[in-house]
Amino acid sequence: MSEYTDLTTKRDELLAKLREIEENCEGIENEHNAQKVQQLNIEQAQLKVQKQELSAKLSVIESKFSVINSEINKLSGTGIDRILEAIKNQRWYFFKNKPKVLMDKLTGILWANLDYFPWNKGDCSGGRYSLNKANEFVQNYEVNGFNNWLLPTDDNLIVILKTDKPFPFKQGCNWRILDTGGWLINIGYLNVDNLKTVNNNNCTCWLLPCNYSLVQNSDYANNISENNPVYTEKERLQFTLDLFVQNDLWPIFDDEEITTLFKKIYFEKPRLVEQLEEVQAQLNKLQTVVLLSSEFDYMQLLTKYNLAEIDKSVIKYYQAVQNWTDELMDKLSYFEQQKENVINDFNVISLKLSKKYEENGNLTAEENSLLRKRQQFFKSRLSLGMNTVKNQLLLVKQQADDLEERIDDINNDENSFALMAELESEKRPSFAFIAENTATIIKNALKKIEYFEANRRFVVSAIDIWEKWTEDYKSFKTKDKEELKNSAEQDGIDESIWQSWYTDWQKLRFNIEEKIQPALARGLKGDIPTEKENEITVIEQLIRCLEMYKDDIDKFYLEERKGIYQKYAFAPSGDLQDKFETESELYKRTAKFQSDLQEIIFSCTKTADRMFILKWAENLLDIQIDEIIAFVADKDLQQISREVLQSFSALKQKNYDAYLNDAKAYSQEKANREKQYNSLMFKMRSELNKQK
Repeated sequence: MSEYTDLTTKRDELLAKLREIEENCEGIENEHNAQKVQQLNIEQAQLKVQKQELSAKLSVIESKFSVINSEINKLSGTGIDRILEAIKNQRWYFFKNKPKVLMDKLTGILWANLDYFPWNKGDCSGGRYSLNKANEFVQNYEVNGFNNWLLPTDDNLIVILKTDKPFPFKQGCNWRILDTGGWLINIGYLNVDNLKTVNNNNCTCWLLPCNYSLVQNSDYANNISENNPVYTEKERLQFTLDLFVQNDLWPIFDDEEITTLFKKIYFEKPRLVEQLEEVQAQLNKLQTVVLLSSEFDYMQLLTKYNLAEIDKSVIKYYQAVQNWTDELMDKLSYFEQQKENVINDFNVISLKLSKKYEENGNLTAEENSLLRKRQQFFKSRLSLGMNTVKNQLLLVKQQADDLEERIDDINNDENSFALMAELESEKRPSFAFIAENTATIIKNALKKIEYFEANRRFVVSAIDIWEKWTEDYKSFKTKDKEELKNSAEQDGIDESIWQSWYTDWQKLRFNIEEKIQPALARGLKGDIPTEKENEITVIEQLIRCLEMYKDDIDKFYLEERKGIYQKYAFAPSGDLQDKFETESELYKRTAKFQSDLQEIIFSCTKTADRMFILKWAENLLDIQIDEIIAFVADKDLQQISREVLQSFSALKQKNYDAYLNDAKAYSQEKANREKQYNSLMFKMRSELNKQK
């Protein structure tokens, strides 16, 4: 699975979790609102990425961001209202994520949680603290990320004790804390039995420190006061909620359901949005690096479209199709601008393939078919056709434009209701299908461009090979044939004789020609890895090796074939000896071809690639054996013993598959096969001589 696929999957999982929170906790009552929140969350994540990357547009983005937050709050107001109502009815707050402190809502002051704090672990009698030791202790005290702890004032202590909602650790008569009567303050201690202050620097008492970190240099206490005429009740409660959120606190409410609700809205959701932003940023980065690419996520573009609503309305349908195709065309145009040089180079190369194949009268139907299919193969893979892509997109848009025009015409017709009903009932593909199909059209074109950009040298080489071999085969059917004819006729050799030579030559050349397309097709799939780096690819090495074999075959027929005929023209069974020596000489060239292939085969690191090369060349390696077996059967040569013929057939059955992991064993097997072939040919020719 690619990095891009991983990211899109992760993004979809995050969106699903966000949607669950919004639907279950934030008062979203219908599908429309759920989709709206999802869309806003995606837009919010995208805007945050833009905010980081585009500082020049900071103010505009912040304005949009604020609007989005406002809209989300409107949609999710039910959950927030429940939390505010809980805040209204509760004064003291412990925190799930800060268990060693608690907060007084009326002041915003933090107090040590006496379940954890060593309030009675001083070095004086009964675990009391002296004032000096207490000050020294709290100055160095740090817990749950809070430092700067202080001894409270007498007013601080009195406020948390003398109230209708007492301090959680109030225990015993009067205002005792944990049934203990004296607690240190900054100037001495407070007798909580009568709330009297004792100013005594030498006193020893129990210790309960406080912390102003949340409300330092703020008007929090005044802002939330019931006597504050500036703010409404909801606004006063919001100050407390903001205090929790801004300081990353997870308060424990008297109602456990509200505690869970707070966690989902203010802990889980922001973290999911943050993760969504990170994933979206990575997706955007990938998209930015390759512009529009064959891996672009068209689903990301679809988030702006309400698919269910579009498919319900003919008007929204044609408008969406128009907008969609316009957006794709814009992206395609921008891509073409950025890749202009690559596309131009590609178009120049693929222009050679665009011409319609013309049947050649010098070629057989089978030969014309081979060359035509080969051209079509390369055209389908290497012709860019960006204009075709654009035309296909424009055809889609034109049908949307036609829908719009039909509606305009219907509006001017006195029978408009019936015509609208008829139009609405017509079958049309879903908008999602149109989006996927048009995106696929673009992706397929972009894959070709990306492949060409990454493999330009091989593509150019492949086109040159295709062109060169095609022209060379046409020359073989005219120039080479004429040269063979002239050479034979100079020595008075009958046409039927040299024509039979050319027929054999043509058969072999056609078999060689058939190897071009499979080799280049494998090359277009990607490089074949090798043990050592080479200036040219394995496929190009194979084509070069095949070309050397072809040239050896051509040279044999043009320069040596006539001499073999003349050697046996008047000898007994001369036609048979001529055939056998011809095949022996051709086998020498085939053996050389196989030796050349061997070096390429064992340069490949993967057995599968070695197997491909062997299978690719297999019928050429067996062609002389096949020819002898077919010739003997056709001539019904009784002079050749059954034993020799069976040995030839057995030789054909041998293959090299078992030796592909051992170059030495492969070489030995190849040598054995050549030796067996030559031995069998000698026996065959000897048996012919015995029949004279």
